[in-house]
Amino acid sequence: MEALIRFLQNNPIIILVMFIITLFGGLMSIIFGYKRFYDDFLSKSITLPVYAYIIILFVVALAIIFWPAIKNRPKGLQTIKGESFGVQRIFVDGKHFVNCNFRNTELAYRGEGSCRINNCSFENIRFAFDGPAAATMNTLKGLYAAPEFRPLIENTFQAIREGNLPIAAPQSGAADN
Repeated sequence: MEALIRFLQNNPIIILVMFIITLFGGLMSIIFGYKRFYDDFLSKSITLPVYAYIIILFVVALAIIFWPAIKNRPKGLQTIKGESFGVQRIFVDGKHFVNCNFRNTELAYRGEGSCRINNCSFENIRFAFDGPAAATMNTLKGLYAAPEFRPLIENTFQAIREGNLPIAAPQSGAADN
C-alpha cells in the first residue's frame, strides 16, 4: 500500500490530473453553484447517471496507473520440448528447452528474461549476446581491459563456475546525486 501511495504522490501526470479535476470542480461549484450547474449542464447533456461516469473514469484511471505493472509482470517460461533446430538463430530469453537438438545453431541471449536448458544435445553451436546482454558483455570486456579491474572480472567468473554469483544490493540513490 505504501508503494501505491508513493507512486501516486510522485507521479507528475496523476498530480496534474488531480489538480485539474479539483480546480475544475471547485470553479464550477463557485461560479455556477451545484444546483444551477446540474440543471443547466448535467441533467441535459448526460444520459447516463453521473455515478456511471465516475465509475468509468475511476476504472480508466486504475488501468492507466497499473498498466506498466501488468505489462512488465514476470511471465513463465515458454516450454519447448523435443524440437530439432538447424542452421538458425534462436533467442533463448523466456524459454525452457527440454530434450531438444541443436545442430549448427546460434543461441542468442538478449538479457530480457531467464532461460533453462534440460537434457538437450548440441553439435557445433554458437552462443551470442544481443541487446542489454550485449551491453553487459561489452562493459565486462572494457573493465577487463583495465588491469585494476581484471581481478574483479576473474573473481566474477570464478563465482559463476562455483555457482554462487553475488546478487547486487538494492540501489541506494546516493550515486545519483
